[in-house]
Amino acid sequence: MRINWGWMLLLGLAGCHSPGELKETAPVLRAQTLKSPPVYLNCLLPKWRAYAAATEVREIRLGYRLLLSEGRERGPGALLEVTADERGSQVWLYQHSGAARDVAERDMRECL
Repeated sequence: MRINWGWMLLLGLAGCHSPGELKETAPVLRAQTLKSPPVYLNCLLPKWRAYAAATEVREIRLGYRLLLSEGRERGPGALLEVTADERGSQVWLYQHSGAARDVAERDMRECL
């Protein structure tokens, strides 16, 4: 029996989400905070890493992007962008449904 590795890879990735797919959805939450992006990041990052050690941080124009992973099989469960504005920071949270949803929303609100 010959295995078609292309199909196996496609089936394996079928349940995965990419950060781009998360950004294509409307934000679940959008908020304003008086904190600067680095201060907000210092509050949120330890909380997300306690849930998922593989949480990624990337510097973006005027702020940061955080990816909360739901594991290798599922990909990112939440994407948060925090960018500086004249009053502090704007925060956007994008999510698919999943176990990370409640954690991401709760932690986002606690750090505002």
